[in-house]
Amino acid sequence: MENISTLENSSSLVSITLKENKLKKDGTYYATVTRNKASFRNILSEIAEENKGIDPFILQYCAILLQKKILKFLEQGKAVNILDLGTMYIAMEVSAKSKTEVSQNGKFKVRFSPTKLTSSSLQNLSIDKIVYNDKSPEIDSVADISTEEENVLSLGAPAKITGANLKLGSEESGIYFAAISSDEKLEDSSTWTRIDDSKVFRNKPAELNFFVSQTLDSSKEYKVVIKTNYISASVTRKEFLESVSSAVKIKE
Repeated sequence: MENISTLENSSSLVSITLKENKLKKDGTYYATVTRNKASFRNILSEIAEENKGIDPFILQYCAILLQKKILKFLEQGKAVNILDLGTMYIAMEVSAKSKTEVSQNGKFKVRFSPTKLTSSSLQNLSIDKIVYNDKSPEIDSVADISTEEENVLSLGAPAKITGANLKLGSEESGIYFAAISSDEKLEDSSTWTRIDDSKVFRNKPAELNFFVSQTLDSSKEYKVVIKTNYISASVTRKEFLESVSSAVKIKE
């Protein structure tokens, strides 16, 4: 079994990105919420932390049994109530002009309908920041590649940033680690640590991969700042656009 680990930097804050509605073309925007994912291991770990008498590996084993049974019911074509949080049900994608064009082996997908209990859990959420999607870089997640744990990185280990418009441009573009104060404000930019270009081994619009700098202080928390002026292979902006991540913890 995999080791399970506690989710760091839990909060009730979410980031919102406003994107122009290209269908209506009337100057309106629609909003998307940046994901800060709690993994299967994070959930089990927090339950184990709050219930010291439970063996975490027994907890994990029971969760896997529940997972397998849910999948079995889906294979049988059943809709499944998931712990009274909502119903996972089967839908089908159909694009047919007549009854005869409907395939007997259609393309099925799983959908989820939340209960009132699940919806009520969102009442205490508040907005951390609002980003306007003007081709600025947008960070969705920062994670350790080896463990897939989000917002917890290890010195010298490979890490990844996912999102949109992340590709780095000219030499002044880069991945920066900015130490934060107790109220999560960034320290002065003169103190930021830039990841050397030679440590960046994937540079794509939707994902950056790099090795975490060994010079970071594991006693501090950081936010990752992306600075880029990339437009295309032959064109860069005069100004640099930035995006800032959620708080990130550094382990030795």
